[in-house]
Amino acid sequence: MKKLIAFILILTLAVPAAALADLPDISGLSEEELIELNHQIQMRLFNEKLINGVDVPAGEYTVGTDLPEGTYRMVIVFPSAGGHMSVFKSEEQKSAIDESFLGEYWGVTEIGKITLVDGNILRISGNTLRLFAYTGLFN
Repeated sequence: MKKLIAFILILTLAVPAAALADLPDISGLSEEELIELNHQIQMRLFNEKLINGVDVPAGEYTVGTDLPEGTYRMVIVFPSAGGHMSVFKSEEQKSAIDESFLGEYWGVTEIGKITLVDGNILRISGNTLRLFAYTGLFN
């Protein structure tokens, strides 16, 4: 019995080590390459989570850095509280190209389709928005 328990313990310790052996070697990457790799990983994880929606709290986000460019559907998370969403062309051009008051008071709890391109600034205030990948009107 002791041998069986020891064998199971050895297997339990060896399996994670074997899984780590398949990871790529990143020790030779420069700081810039590591930052770019991290950015690609974050964008991939963001896209994977879009299926169930990604909550984006109040704040200012740069498209292409903080979230990937693309076409989204946005839903206000706390509709009774209200909120405001603005999209600016870039950090330098602060005139809004899209702006919406959201919430039950304004009768708008969802933005059906919005396209965000690299460099746009998304500003959310007063609430959290849940972003979904836009899949068309009938999906």
